[in-house]
Amino acid sequence: MAEASNRQDFFNKAEIVTGSGFHVALGREHAKRLFGIKDDESLRQFVEELTNSKEIRSSGRLVESGPHWATIHCCLTDGELDPAGGEFPLNHVVLGGKALHRGDDYTAVLVRPDMTLFIAEALGDLKQADFRAKFDALRSGLPETARNKEFIEVWRTLVELRALFDDAAANLEAVLFTTEMGTGSNSTKSA
Repeated sequence: MAEASNRQDFFNKAEIVTGSGFHVALGREHAKRLFGIKDDESLRQFVEELTNSKEIRSSGRLVESGPHWATIHCCLTDGELDPAGGEFPLNHVVLGGKALHRGDDYTAVLVRPDMTLFIAEALGDLKQADFRAKFDALRSGLPETARNKEFIEVWRTLVELRALFDDAAANLEAVLFTTEMGTGSNSTKSA
């Protein structure tokens, strides 16, 4: 009973988290620039530059996970939006790694180049049936048709992340995860 309650608590929170997530593989020059940033506003501007870059978007170095990043993180860890939850390396796919900024406005998390190989291998070993079982347990409150549709979108995003981490590992590149945290319609309700 407590497990079902925890799942429901997560998805009540997840409805509030509406920011679109992005993973970006950082080449050497982008990584150097990132490491030189010392304040949150400059970091935010750099992240915006990366996620809006036509060059990066067309190169396959960016995966836009939309709102699915939260579900992916929960399915790869222990079911909560806890950066320390779950076990390495799967807990580093989304929220694990070095926190560059975590706040009410946005999140930026870096996975070092020496970690991307471990993550790529773990994602490569991940079985769709195992992931689906965790997804179904987390989203058990959804009607089956809606759950199936959402799973297809989430799995497609995860497959894109596999390719991104494979490429990053092959090129010894860091991966930056970022999301702008917004509030959905739940935020306007009074307590």
